[in-house]
Amino acid sequence: MRTPGLALLFGALLLSGCAGQATQGPDSAPQSAPTTTSDAPVQYQPGELNEESVFELLAAEIAGQRRQFDQALDYYLHQALMNQDPAIAERATRIAQFLRNSQAVLQAAGIWAELQPDNPEPKHILANILISEQRYDEALPILEQILDDGSAEAVLMVGGHSQQMPVETARLYESLLARYAEQDPERLELLLTRALLKRRMGDDQGALSLIDLGLAVEPGQTDLLQQKIEILRARGDADQALRLVVQALKANPDAKPLKIQYVQLQIESSPQRALKAMLELASAYPEDDQLHYYFALLALDHKQYDASRQLLNTLLLRNPNNSNLHFYLGIVEEDAGEPEVALSHYLRVTEGPNLQQAYNRALSLLPRPEQEAEVRKIIDRGIAAHPELRIELTLMLADWLHGQDQLDAALGLIEDALAKHPDNVGLLYSHALMIEPRDPQRMLSDLEAAIRLEPDNGMILNALGYSLTLYSDDYDRAHALISQALEQHPDDAAVLDSMGWVLYKLGRLPEALNFLRRAHDTFADPEVASHLIEVLWASGETEEALKLLRSSLESNPDDERLHAVAEKLGADR
Repeated sequence: MRTPGLALLFGALLLSGCAGQATQGPDSAPQSAPTTTSDAPVQYQPGELNEESVFELLAAEIAGQRRQFDQALDYYLHQALMNQDPAIAERATRIAQFLRNSQAVLQAAGIWAELQPDNPEPKHILANILISEQRYDEALPILEQILDDGSAEAVLMVGGHSQQMPVETARLYESLLARYAEQDPERLELLLTRALLKRRMGDDQGALSLIDLGLAVEPGQTDLLQQKIEILRARGDADQALRLVVQALKANPDAKPLKIQYVQLQIESSPQRALKAMLELASAYPEDDQLHYYFALLALDHKQYDASRQLLNTLLLRNPNNSNLHFYLGIVEEDAGEPEVALSHYLRVTEGPNLQQAYNRALSLLPRPEQEAEVRKIIDRGIAAHPELRIELTLMLADWLHGQDQLDAALGLIEDALAKHPDNVGLLYSHALMIEPRDPQRMLSDLEAAIRLEPDNGMILNALGYSLTLYSDDYDRAHALISQALEQHPDDAAVLDSMGWVLYKLGRLPEALNFLRRAHDTFADPEVASHLIEVLWASGETEEALKLLRSSLESNPDDERLHAVAEKLGADR
């Protein structure tokens, strides 16, 4: 007797159990399935039931009814492997998908695809997971099989992940799709996906050519129009992009994506027109929270506070428990010059990714020494409400006290916390920065302790390396540490500055200048400027050094580091 009918019956029972909430986490790996207790080995014939099959499939359904879906999956995976029945493999795949257990999905769908080589569905599932997990080389042969069947879904799947691909992978996939395009050059999904891959490769002109081919076939195709408008905007041709989107909206006035692009294009040049369109579109889609949220942040980014406030408050009425909205309302009010209203919003953030930043911003709105009691009350309440943030909130209070020139109080807070949490890297790092003026060797000791705890922490590698250039002559070790930091943060201005400075200490002036110029181009901080000025002077570039010194002092007339380097070089005279 073959099992598909029985397996499907079991599947129907299991799906009724799946209506409840899974108790197994999405990343849980399947356990080995229990087996019957018979001493004699069970003989399997592909697609036929035996006593072990019946036992395990029934046990799987009982587990499913009890919402023990992980156990049900174990049984089904074992039977899919042993029984080699495609219906059982399919059911194992469905359960694994329900549990969001990608490894089990790959295992079950792989068995299913082997047993039903003419069925494209398991191959689609395999390709989708492998591409989502950025396992592009493994996905490629499966994808070729699907593309041979003319699947539009597979092509669009590639397009949906194109911007996450490495450039070389995008080039490989584009070459693959180009072969299929030769057979059918007017397939729109191929033209669109190849254009997306071209964009990932940095070939916007090639992408435009493909898009124009698609628009010649179907002039009003929204996805192609969107990509062309986006390319034009990215190239700085906003006027042409705006003309195109206006023309497209005349032909398709209800196209929501085009209306959003219209707002994006108008917000810079005609903010009032953009705001009118923004609010009309938000009104047309009153339940689209994601659209309202995006427009609220877009308006905030362009200092259109009234519109941003209106959209955020509308969202808050519909989602009163979303305290993260208060964070952005706080920014709106702070930027609009209403610090007290902003403070009240920041203090109403109770969870979410911006919780710590809300406390930071709240404290920044209380800058006067006489507000210390209020600051301490906020921190105490924060710790009571969020004990898991005790260290972070303590550091915020210490930083606030340090800003009030209460160094003893700030150090006392951190040292008390370190006594309880001696291995906390954040505490060690903050203590090092605060103690530096009083005790540079203690600062180095703190950073050494932090680097032992987190030897790959780029921020600490850079801090220790740079500090060694200031308080020791161990420039070789400083260079090694900063080099490690640079591998992690190749474009970070602070790390570039440190590398330039240690190379200067090592006498490698041309290399030092290269790094310091890059650092200054990225972030024209007075400290970076003072380093660059000194190395320019040492390299004989005195005219450029003096010019940079004058411009830096104009921007930062009271900066002690700039005055120190001027005095050191005799430029103050």
